[in-house]
Amino acid sequence: MEPPGNDVVAFESAEKIILRWDSTASEDAREKMIFAGDRYEIERYLQAVDEIQRSMEFATLSDDQNKANSAIQIAMARLEDEFRNILIAHTTPMEAESLTDSCPLPEEDYEDDSPLTKDLEHQESNSSCSYRPTNSIREIDLMPSDAIYDLRCIAERMILAGYLRECIQVYGSVRKSAVDSSFRKLGIEKLSIGDIQRLEWEILETKIRRWIRAAKVCVRILFASEKKLCEQIFEGLGTGTDDACFMETIKGPAIQLFNFAEAISISRRSPEKLFKILDLHDALSDLLVDIEIVFDSKSSESIRVQAVEILSRLAEAARGILSEFENAVLREPSKVPVPGGTIHPLTRYVMNYISLISDYKQTMSELIVSKPSTGSRYSSDPNTPDMDFAELESQTPLALHLIWIAVILQFNLEGHPLSPCILSGA
Repeated sequence: MEPPGNDVVAFESAEKIILRWDSTASEDAREKMIFAGDRYEIERYLQAVDEIQRSMEFATLSDDQNKANSAIQIAMARLEDEFRNILIAHTTPMEAESLTDSCPLPEEDYEDDSPLTKDLEHQESNSSCSYRPTNSIREIDLMPSDAIYDLRCIAERMILAGYLRECIQVYGSVRKSAVDSSFRKLGIEKLSIGDIQRLEWEILETKIRRWIRAAKVCVRILFASEKKLCEQIFEGLGTGTDDACFMETIKGPAIQLFNFAEAISISRRSPEKLFKILDLHDALSDLLVDIEIVFDSKSSESIRVQAVEILSRLAEAARGILSEFENAVLREPSKVPVPGGTIHPLTRYVMNYISLISDYKQTMSELIVSKPSTGSRYSSDPNTPDMDFAELESQTPLALHLIWIAVILQFNLEGHPLSPCILSGA
């Protein structure tokens, strides 16, 4: 009887190694992890998997095919466990300094009571720079190079054996938990759009400040670093594999993040909301180029589109609020004169409002591109101030709106006592 051929010997040797690490048949195999051991044992197992996969290509008899299929299924189950274990072992909570944007927000945006923010304020107090969307992404190495190498070795074999979906699911579940942990550190809550819209505005103001700070960290550091890790492990192992793993990890958190801004953009409009809406608009506008870089694939197009649509709705909300403020000043005559001849409360309120609008001059000038539509809006109302904007052609649309507000304020104060209900934003 002739001795078995080299291929048969190689297959049987590889099968023996695979079966020795079958966690369903051996308690010793269940208690130990291959990739937690020495390098020699790791390489032996990977070579055994390679030999089984090679033998499957040349197996001609059904018995040989069945044996190879059984061995590869055992090997893939094992590699999936090893893949998950490596990911978990090297998924540690990000340190505060890792989640710090390299430049601070304006001073007013430090009013945040999350533990992470308090830890970071001292570190940021002595640094200053201005964000430029094209160079503000700061990727962090989320795992050591040896762990990335092992994960890539496993992923390559799982994908070759047809276990791409399992590989993506394991990767996404572990890394998404890491992103969720970072979200909690940043004070990002899991709130639906309805939940957000039911909150009192005073509470939302604090949450908007926190969101602006967190969104910059998420896009420029957290999401960018997750994308880099996916590329390190999966790039070149299959068309779009790295992007599929990236989206499996961050799609849910990204939607959660942007849902907050979306809820604000479609909330009920009132004058007191204007300036926080402008803050949100400016922050998202600054982030837009970075969002397009981080979410540059076809599969992440929905996130890019959502960000652009939110920015557009925030701009529309700002324009609408300014018009509604003009209406409020015109339509709310006071029935109680101010005693003592002091400055009327409405005058103080309106002039302060105009002053704050001036602080946002650059943004407002970009958003307000049309003149106040006084002619069409009030042509049928005789109790409306008359103003010829043709005489003010040199003024910008924003300047015309501010002049118009001053005119209707004067009109009401002189001819119609004004109501204090405007002061509460009614």
